[in-house]
Order: sequence, then structure tokens, then C-alpha cells
Amino acid sequence: MHIYSPEQWVFLFYIYCFFGWCFESVYVSLLQRHWVNRGFLRAPLLPIYGSGALCILLVCLPVRDNPFAVFVLGVIFPTLLEYATGYVMELLFHMRYWDYTGKKGNINGYICLQSSIAWGFLSLLLIDVIHPPIGRWMERLPQLAVLIVVVVVSCVFVSDVVVSFRAAFNLRHVLEEMERVRTQLDEARVQLELARAEARDRLEELGESLREDNQRRQKAWEERAELLRRELKRRQEHQNRYFNRAILRAHPSATSRRFAESLRQLREELEQSRKK
Repeated sequence: MHIYSPEQWVFLFYIYCFFGWCFESVYVSLLQRHWVNRGFLRAPLLPIYGSGALCILLVCLPVRDNPFAVFVLGVIFPTLLEYATGYVMELLFHMRYWDYTGKKGNINGYICLQSSIAWGFLSLLLIDVIHPPIGRWMERLPQLAVLIVVVVVSCVFVSDVVVSFRAAFNLRHVLEEMERVRTQLDEARVQLELARAEARDRLEELGESLREDNQRRQKAWEERAELLRRELKRRQEHQNRYFNRAILRAHPSATSRRFAESLRQLREELEQSRKK
């Protein structure tokens, strides 16, 4: 196994982040039939691929002469990484930026058999074909040049991570507020329908004063429902449209078990505002 310096490992991380971004963006763009800047970050870097590549190199380089061991380790460790990443991201943002639910051998939608097998074959490809020339090229680079590139890219990467995490938390907050207002609006609609039903059932029995009281109750619920509709619209209008749209366009298949209806409505509203 080659012994790399810390800055060389970071350099490799960024290289494979970029390669992963290229692969994912081209693949998803072909499926969507328009360009998609794939990934959680705005920069052309996909950390899950960089992390997966380093994971594969660390566990598979020592057994590179045994293809079966490379494949098995390449299935196990990147799959564990993918599961942990998906679980933590949903815990933080209440969003699934990828979801394998419905696919064979999936576990909680974070991983699936197809993806795990793909990691195994990718490990063989990485160890035998992709990494050897990249490793040799990197080792010929001056250490100072590697260090400078790592420092510069790290500054961009860290800044991007901070901005992207803020955007993701903002999206979570928008969905939470939309869901809260939606719940209250549904409750107001139910109460309004109950008031109307009660008025219809007791129309003949009600005296003038009781009839007026029932009408006041209906009007109060109608006003509350209208206020909630306006609040929902106001919150949609004051959201950070650019970052929300960027996140959702980068993850067209993203789902949310907790905010499914609000996410659907937000997608529609952002698409309408884009067309305008």
C-alpha cells in the first residue's frame, strides 16, 4: 500500500469529489433532459464520492492483489458510509436527498442491493484502473504545489459547506413552517365545515339570535382560514428562492416523509416563480 501524506489524501479526496460530481451531473442530466448541477454543494464537488473513494482506497489497497477481497470490502464499507450519511442528513434536515425505497434489498431507503453491488464493481475499477495513474501523477507533483492546491480548494470547500448547510437548514425551516400553517389551515377548514353542517341541521330550530351567533362563528372560522392562507403565501414569498430551488433541482428525486405535501407544494411554487 502506498503511504500518502495528509495533504495528498486531501488532494485525492477533492479529485474524486470532482469525478463523482461529473459522473452524477451527466447521468442525472441525461435522465432529466436538462442540465442538473448535482450535489449538496454549489461547487463541482460531491463529498460522498470523495469519502467513498478514500474509504475504498484505505481498505482495499492493502489487498489489491485479491480481487474478491477488493469487491467484498468495496461492497461493505462504502455501503456503511452511504447508510450513515443518508441517516444523518435526514436526521438534520428531514429530507432524503436520495431514496432507494421500493428497490430490491433496500434498508430504510438509505441503501439497496443494486447500489451496494455497484460500489463493489466501482472498487475494482478504482483500484485496478482509475487510481494507479492518478496516484503516480500525484506523486510526481511537488509537495508544495499539492499543499497550495489543497489549501485553496479547502477554503472554497469549507465556505461552500457552510453556505449549503445554512441553505439546507433554511429549507427545513420553510417546510416546517409550511407544515405548521397547513395543519392549522386544515383544522380551520374542518371547524368551518362543522359549523356549516350544524347550521344546516338546525336551520329550522334556530331562533334569530342563535342563527346570528352561528353565522358569527362561521365568519370567524372563515377569517381565520383566510389569515392562514395569507400567512402560508407570505412565507412562501419570503423564502430564499435561489438556494431552495438549487437544492431541489440538484435532487429531483429528494423526498421527505415528514413534509411530503409541503415539499410537493414548494416544488410547484418554485417552478411557477421560475417560469414567471
